[in-house]
Amino acid sequence: MKPICPYCHSSHVYEANNTYPLIDELLSPAALIGLGVSLCKSFKVHPIIGVVTGTAVATVIEMTRDSDVLPMLSSPEYRCGSCDHVFN
Repeated sequence: MKPICPYCHSSHVYEANNTYPLIDELLSPAALIGLGVSLCKSFKVHPIIGVVTGTAVATVIEMTRDSDVLPMLSSPEYRCGSCDHVFN
């Protein structure tokens, strides 16, 4: 059964996508490794330490992003195409 918007009662409803592409780009492994290397160069530390640190941070972020802690408790969010209202 397709949900109906509780605000305007329209049936033009779709599942909201909660991704943020700018944050995903900033937290990408390549960006974090580059940041680690540039910080190490500015503090006159060997750049390989920045590569290792950036890789470790990127790995931890990817592991926490991929694992849904409690998928049964999270309900999908819907967005109304008519009034742009977001609801569960």
